[in-house]
Amino acid sequence: MSRLGLFFCAPYALFIAACLGIVSMGHVGYQSQFTYLELPIAAQLALANWLGMDRALAVISWPDAYGLFMTPAFILLYAVGAALERRLDRRRGLAGALD
Repeated sequence: MSRLGLFFCAPYALFIAACLGIVSMGHVGYQSQFTYLELPIAAQLALANWLGMDRALAVISWPDAYGLFMTPAFILLYAVGAALERRLDRRRGLAGALD
């Protein structure tokens, strides 16, 4: 397990938890709930809109959208952190014999 990969994923996970926590408290209006639910996946939604996937996004539920868009984001963040950690270890000469 890459510590740096997990470190890269942690802020995103905390941001998601904070947005979902604000929505679940019920102190915000309907429009604000939509905004807080959309914030964690806004970049991925913008990319999907740019790619012309508007019809597919219109019928997808929030849990499905989170699963569809957050999973690749976590994989990408972890992969970047793991690759950076491996590169830093090689630079310091700490990489194992298997690398």
